[in-house]
Amino acid sequence: MRYRFLLNLFFACLFLPGCGAMEHSEEELQNRKVLDAILTAVTMKNRKELEADAKLLESRHAESHVSKKDYQALQGMIAKARSGDWAGAERELYELRKAHPFLK
Repeated sequence: MRYRFLLNLFFACLFLPGCGAMEHSEEELQNRKVLDAILTAVTMKNRKELEADAKLLESRHAESHVSKKDYQALQGMIAKARSGDWAGAERELYELRKAHPFLK
């Protein structure tokens, strides 16, 4: 249920003035999907999905689709969730997404 809300919120934002006006590369759009997937897994406290999403992040970083800076930041948030601090990881992920909605 919460996943559906987050997904609807994401798509609604695309159509608001100022949110969807910029063109984003396919790479940025795929990175956004990874960020949203990690955030969803953390929000749902779903370790299995978190591990799958962490592997996807690792793959995108290895293929140079995610910058070292963003990769390290996300790895820290994933580590926080793995350690059981789901709320802290969720807060940091929302802050990252607000500051950098499309990772490089």
